[in-house]
Amino acid sequence: MKRNELIDWLFDNGEAIIRYRTATELADDKSEYNISSLRTDLMKTPKAHYWMKCLKDKRRLNYIHGSYDYCFENAMGKLIFMGIKAGFNKLEDSSKSYVKWLKESIETESEEFIENPIDFFYENLIASFLSASGFKDIEPVNTFIRERIEMIYDFTKDNNFSIFADKANYKGISSAFDDHPLIDPELYIDGKFKLPWVHDLLAFSAFYNEFPDKIDHIISYILNEKYQKFPEGYGIVMAGVKRYTVLGWNVWLPGYSGFDIDEFHKQNIIPRMILMKPFKVARESKWYKGCLKHLEQFKQKDGTYLFPKEYLKEKNNSYFITGSHMGLGENRRSKDGLALESTFWMLKLLEK
Repeated sequence: MKRNELIDWLFDNGEAIIRYRTATELADDKSEYNISSLRTDLMKTPKAHYWMKCLKDKRRLNYIHGSYDYCFENAMGKLIFMGIKAGFNKLEDSSKSYVKWLKESIETESEEFIENPIDFFYENLIASFLSASGFKDIEPVNTFIRERIEMIYDFTKDNNFSIFADKANYKGISSAFDDHPLIDPELYIDGKFKLPWVHDLLAFSAFYNEFPDKIDHIISYILNEKYQKFPEGYGIVMAGVKRYTVLGWNVWLPGYSGFDIDEFHKQNIIPRMILMKPFKVARESKWYKGCLKHLEQFKQKDGTYLFPKEYLKEKNNSYFITGSHMGLGENRRSKDGLALESTFWMLKLLEK
């Protein structure tokens, strides 16, 4: 089957999520589909009800970031991958509380936490997911992300990969952090972390048309071999006087040095490609093309794709950002369930 035939196959055989996303994202002529009816079908699914429930307003920080399904990052991320974004009334209602939280957090920043980038991490996480969900023009999301892009670009424009400090010059670092390098405090002296986090890719995709050159440069920095040699998880940061904590989430790329990798890294190949795909410099990179070639081995004789299950992980109470919520609502016990999901994701990765 050729591309148009695969699109028809996905729509004719898929369940509500694949049908909606195929019609709104892959189809060349969207007027051929009853989008309103497809939206209604999507919102009636048990998965839509479950993940919308997980997104309900929760004020504590451990409801924002964490591995549980009810954490904002996982619920919002899953909804994005289901195609549920701005324009869906229930999502718009739920998003208002997080916009309010972001606004209040920014306004109540105090001198006490001026050197602690953890607060900024939470703000950035919320702003990034809201941007990717279609709320990029709402304040303070818009201003926050614009400043974030400029901040990262200003640091990466000189291709500076010297990001660690000598621990010997700092007191109070626990032996528990012996295996973690210290990120230079100069990179977050005002509490605002200048290095890119993987969550930033969500925001970059929403703002790419406005900042193509600057974002492409940041992506080139990420694609650089020197960046990819950073430890997965960056290292530790100062979080106060003689206080330190781990602050990771750098943009490591599975398959960058080959595909003899463990299951965890295999489950991250497709989601990292999806996050990097919006950027021209990423699509043209050796890494992205190498991943596409790797995935082509799973092409079936009829033109569909069938990835190993570990490539499309779906596991409750696990991080969206590390590839644990790649399911699209198909019954993987059925004949074509996994093939439908595999084919949809491959067409997304191949589209221009």
